[in-house]
Amino acid sequence: MTENNYSISDLAEKTGLSIHTLRYYEKEGLLRHVERTESGRRIYGPASVATLKGILCLKRAGITLPQIKVFFDETLRGPESLPNRLQMLEDAKANLLAELEEIKRGLEMAEFAIAGCRQALQAYEAGENPDEAFPFLTREGVAEFPFARDGEGRLEPDIPES
Repeated sequence: MTENNYSISDLAEKTGLSIHTLRYYEKEGLLRHVERTESGRRIYGPASVATLKGILCLKRAGITLPQIKVFFDETLRGPESLPNRLQMLEDAKANLLAELEEIKRGLEMAEFAIAGCRQALQAYEAGENPDEAFPFLTREGVAEFPFARDGEGRLEPDIPES
């Protein structure tokens, strides 16, 4: 292949994607501008590589493959589709921010449990009862873990102040 054209195996190696994934993207209408040799072998030129980069960027932005297809289809409509594309990107950002909040809550819970386990370990090493030092994760299992309802009625960890 030339410097700007890739076989499917070359592109798979370059991107870290599997050959199966590249074929799937093409079959689903995502990976466009794929040319073929006379014998039917795929050739990925600059346009198909650029499209693949777009797929990977949009996936990283939290947009699903079906949504990426819609996004690409919208681009074919031209500038009048910009409001739709902007909305798709804003929706994806909102979803990512919600996921980030979930991760932050998970980290707070992990920090609480780590601190408690450290307290229990220190108590144990001092010859004291570790279950009294951190009564939430005891020999008997999780006991009276601190939960409360949030503003939307979901159960959330109610982490005591240190």
